[in-house]
Amino acid sequence: MVRRPVDVVAVSGELVPEIVGLWLASKKEMGLPADAGRSASEARLTAALSRPEVRAWLARVDGAAVGYVVTSENAFGLAPTPELAIEQLFVAPEHRHAGVAKTLLAAVVAHAERAGCDVIVGNVPASSKDANRFFARFGFGSVLVRRVASTAQLHRRLAGEGAHPSVDQLIRRRRSLRAVATRTRSA
Repeated sequence: MVRRPVDVVAVSGELVPEIVGLWLASKKEMGLPADAGRSASEARLTAALSRPEVRAWLARVDGAAVGYVVTSENAFGLAPTPELAIEQLFVAPEHRHAGVAKTLLAAVVAHAERAGCDVIVGNVPASSKDANRFFARFGFGSVLVRRVASTAQLHRRLAGEGAHPSVDQLIRRRRSLRAVATRTRSA
């Protein structure tokens, strides 16, 4: 099979609509809920990409958008040397294993070198084996685990257990009842 050439362009305002569909597809693939609509997503993405420390590149094959990468520079500014974080890297499923992600990664490396960044950090979903393998293949090592909690959930946990049983207690109770039922059936 002959690989078709992948063109990568830096994203500016007029290219954001081409990324929106891919961005929504990436959210769906990760199991996240889709936004209220395409226009809301486009506005959020446009706002995020307009920040000075954020850059994005779009990959095209035969003129069609097939992938993108979004980076940010020194997210916290606490690192001893400049670093570039890959916030999102997505390739449409039908274009994977065709060099698209590798070409996008090459654009990121070129930008990091121009910006004087000594380190590139990849934010990879823990649930994505393919993405983790891809980054590991290029020398990215696991440094930390990023844990996420909703504000409401954290607020409940910080407030402590009230008079009402928590969801965790209910889940624990159901699991123990299931375990007892399973042992009873197998005995």
